[in-house]
Amino acid sequence: MGDAAIGFVALLFAVAVLALAPRPLGYLAVLALAPAFRRRVVWARLAPPYLALSAAMYLVAFLLDYVFVGVPQSLPPWWETAVLAPLAEELIFRALAFALLPSPLAWFFAVVLFGLLHPTNPFIASLYGVSLAFMYRGGGYLAAVALHAVNNAVWLALAAGLL
Repeated sequence: MGDAAIGFVALLFAVAVLALAPRPLGYLAVLALAPAFRRRVVWARLAPPYLALSAAMYLVAFLLDYVFVGVPQSLPPWWETAVLAPLAEELIFRALAFALLPSPLAWFFAVVLFGLLHPTNPFIASLYGVSLAFMYRGGGYLAAVALHAVNNAVWLALAAGLL
């Protein structure tokens, strides 16, 4: 089995854990993988064209989400939504996908599978996935986590009536 196949199987296993394990245990289990891959993750970089694409795609995704899906009616725990989810999901869907898979498969993983893991609206979640993938390519793991965390925090604030 080649490196790409092993990487794909490992990522599918991580997605299965994330999707099937009760929260927050799934997030914590995925984050436990991080030390094993710390040298393969791009922690930070600066590539302005990708950052600009990320910002543009994020704006499109956010506006479509706000208009067509609307403000969430429930308030999940903030620490799970704005901290654990971004850390775990960016590790799997961006950092490890781009480290372990060939480019076309990494983009599929980062966008399509990320969207399918968000069943409320997989299409809009996939648009967020594109934005987060561009952010990872332009700013690294920490930048993608930051964008994801801010996005989730904004939606939590909207759901709580704070914005």
